[in-house]
Amino acid sequence: MGDEIVSGYILDTNSSFLSRSLAEIGVRTLYHTTVCDDMKAMTEAFAVALRRADVVVCTGGLGPTQDDLTRQAAAKVLGVELVFDQPSFEHTTELFKRRGREMPESNRSQAYVPKNSRVIYNPNGTAPGFVVEQKRRALPDFPITTGKLKSGDDLDGEFVFLTFPGVPAELYEMWKGDEGRAAVERYLDHTLGNNRTVYRTKLIHTFGLGESVVEAKLPGLVDRDHFPTVGITAKESVITLRIFAEGQTEEVCDKQIDDISGEIFASVGDYVFGEDDETLAQALGNNLRPQCRKVGVLEWGTRGKLAGLLDADVLAFGRVFGGSDVDEFTRLFGDSSTTPESLRKGRNARETFSSSFYIDGAPVSKELLRLYDAERRGQTVDYLVAIGPYPCALEDANTSSGFVDVAFVDFRDPKEPVMRRDTFSFGGQPAMIDALFCNRAMEILLKNQ
Repeated sequence: MGDEIVSGYILDTNSSFLSRSLAEIGVRTLYHTTVCDDMKAMTEAFAVALRRADVVVCTGGLGPTQDDLTRQAAAKVLGVELVFDQPSFEHTTELFKRRGREMPESNRSQAYVPKNSRVIYNPNGTAPGFVVEQKRRALPDFPITTGKLKSGDDLDGEFVFLTFPGVPAELYEMWKGDEGRAAVERYLDHTLGNNRTVYRTKLIHTFGLGESVVEAKLPGLVDRDHFPTVGITAKESVITLRIFAEGQTEEVCDKQIDDISGEIFASVGDYVFGEDDETLAQALGNNLRPQCRKVGVLEWGTRGKLAGLLDADVLAFGRVFGGSDVDEFTRLFGDSSTTPESLRKGRNARETFSSSFYIDGAPVSKELLRLYDAERRGQTVDYLVAIGPYPCALEDANTSSGFVDVAFVDFRDPKEPVMRRDTFSFGGQPAMIDALFCNRAMEILLKNQ
């Protein structure tokens, strides 16, 4: 809610948080509506929402300024007046007093809430929220741009309508209280009883295959009429499968998710690196940290991006070289074009890297060993990974061709370090190139533990 959201100046993270939390208690989100600070737009949005949804949650527009219109718009749509809530006013007054500031008169407006609503206490802010539960037939006639919405006996059912400040920290805290998520659960118990539907979502992340290839390996699984629903999305070359289960109990949902997860792992398990909110960097850190492993990073094309992604307790050192210094990379890791065929082995075992060749046991150059000794600063570096130079500028990635090397050295046995090197085609959306090669380097680290 608010001009700053509609205009794109502030990212709406509240909707994502609320949708996930609501799904956990059996509320499936069907609509996200963003409204500017305009009374007509807000009242129309509220009037429509209260007639089409059982649970309506609004964030924003509860501040003390003239463009904060949520209270007024809600009262107008509900057909009630605003009433002054003395405890809310006293809380705001005390809050200003504790902070050693004088309360402006405009903050008094924040103590007004729609009649017959319940106040949602805001322990660390000046904007209380409110919750309204009532039958739809009590809603008055409401004109909108396209006509007039139904009212009275033409409507049935009940709704619960909750409002919160737009500040995420305040929303999160209030949502945990007795008139936040708990109020929605009480509403569900009241209206649905034992007929509540349980929803569960699981994300499975893969890397190394394209979106269409993953779909082809899972025939029928992502069809729209498949149950449970399985969605597929791509971001920075990470392909995510989203399982959405629903049933009368958590056990039913868990069984659905387990069955579908089994199918996914059976087909693309070699490419799976994490689940739910886990990123490749987190998966790598979670794997290295218990082993107390350290990683050194050398970067040409990605210009330090990989080092920035790794956890501080995993990264031993990071060094950035000239973005097109091919000679320096070749001096350290050798020239892949002249590698003896006898060293090119294991391609089938490493096909998950999608590389043109794979070197196992290549001799490590003395220059690389000297760099390793100089950079580690007394730390034990277990692995070294390097992303080579790009063949052209990023802005030309869509029109140029070439290759980029990713080298990996296992130093766990410092007397006999082992080097592996993969070559990848260069090209694609320029904004995604860096993320793609960082992910490739992290996957090679993850696969070689």
